[in-house]
Amino acid sequence: MRLAGKTALVTGSTKGIGLAIARAFAREGARVVVTSRNASDCAAVAKALSGAVPIAADLARAEEARRLAREAARALGGGVDVLVNNAGQPRVAASEELAEADYRYTLDLNLNAYFVLAQELGRGMLARGSGSIINVTSVNGTLAFPRRLAYCVSKAGANMLTKVLAIEWASSGVRVNAIAPGYIATPFVAELAAKGVLDLGALARRTPIGRLGTPEEIGEAAVFLASDAASFVTGEILTVDGGWSAYGFV
Repeated sequence: MRLAGKTALVTGSTKGIGLAIARAFAREGARVVVTSRNASDCAAVAKALSGAVPIAADLARAEEARRLAREAARALGGGVDVLVNNAGQPRVAASEELAEADYRYTLDLNLNAYFVLAQELGRGMLARGSGSIINVTSVNGTLAFPRRLAYCVSKAGANMLTKVLAIEWASSGVRVNAIAPGYIATPFVAELAAKGVLDLGALARRTPIGRLGTPEEIGEAAVFLASDAASFVTGEILTVDGGWSAYGFV
């Protein structure tokens, strides 16, 4: 029960990595707010997790992110101990054809929502003198992939957001870290493979460990960063990619 007594908000927590993090937090004793745009999905996941609270919100809209922060803090009894910024979307398009509206939407969801929620909930953490923020970024925050302009920019920005907040808030007891996953076997990745967009065999062969990661492995990394075991860890970008980034050969 490494998170016993803690409260947490995990965004994008009805599927994939976010769901795995929410499950891991609940297993370790945290009371969790689960959220996505779909209210029925939120309710179904919350029902399966002991004591979880469902709150639907469209985090591409700043006012919705602020509402989520307020309602989560109220539902959890006045404060959120752990914020996991995970909600996001990829955007695949040739850069010369990428619509400005799509570029802006990706940054609003993948980056601006992270800032808004960190700021809104960070104020309470600073006042209490404790808290942990975990931003789920990507290896694409440091590695450029073609046709991923908006996504790469948003994840690079989230990495820097992590570091700046970490050094500003460390002396007040608030730790800010990021998890940068590589290719993870999520339902979305499986969907892309079914459409022929991704070759899972090639991705596994390119990964030194020889397979894709699992959402549960990201969940374990998040539990560590949220727990007291990581009490001296802040400003860190924890890469969980099976060695993908370390292997320089394409």
